[in-house]
Amino acid sequence: MEEMVRELVDKGAEVDAEDGVGRTALTVALARGKEAAARALLEAGAGVNVGTRRRPLHAAAEKGIVEMLRKLVEKGAEVDAEDGEGRTALTVALAFGQECAARALLEAGAGVNAGTNERPLHAAAEKGTVEMVRELAGKGAEVDAEDGEGRTALTVALAFGQEAAARALLEAGAGVNAGTGRRPLHAAAGKGMEEMVRELVDMGAEVDAEFVARDARADLSHADNDGRTPAHWAAVSGHVEALRVLPGGLFAAVEKGMEEM
Repeated sequence: MEEMVRELVDKGAEVDAEDGVGRTALTVALARGKEAAARALLEAGAGVNVGTRRRPLHAAAEKGIVEMLRKLVEKGAEVDAEDGEGRTALTVALAFGQECAARALLEAGAGVNAGTNERPLHAAAEKGTVEMVRELAGKGAEVDAEDGEGRTALTVALAFGQEAAARALLEAGAGVNAGTGRRPLHAAAGKGMEEMVRELVDMGAEVDAEFVARDARADLSHADNDGRTPAHWAAVSGHVEALRVLPGGLFAAVEKGMEEM
């Protein structure tokens, strides 16, 4: 493969030309785990910061190719550059469970709060990598920062049923009422995590905030951006036990037709 790469370059192939999804040949080689081809492209002068949608560093991070990550950084790769989804290479590494790659990026100075859509802490929370959650928080990650959907890392952890990661975030000071989108209580209720619902309520999660509903006099649970309360999330997910913990559960259950409630 590397011989073919060299031959094409010798014949005038543009090493940094992008494909239809904004990737250079170097990014593609790394995304497919073709290290020899990637090295040949680097020798041919391929840019380490080229790519309108995805850069080489992101591809190496996803695949967990630590040596290539270090080589790209040595050649000047911007560690906190974002891909087309607003994620840094560190976030990508964590999203794919590549902890060794994530630590290599942290050693290279990757920012724990970088990323305009999803941050590293959100990715670690979704994957449930508890040690990485603790490490990021210890390095100054903002535990209540929101992703592009207005969710904190705590909400994300609960939405994916990652109870251990959620507890690690609570230990790090995550707010039970933080988030302009879906909140932790909504996520826990939607997953039927009865014990977590109780704990969040005990820790002060809002369940009786006023919300303008069909009946202006209705006093329902706190609603998210879509107007759904924790009780709604529990009801539509079919989690009866979580419903019994929450005020407003009867309202949502009747809406769904769960007459046993």
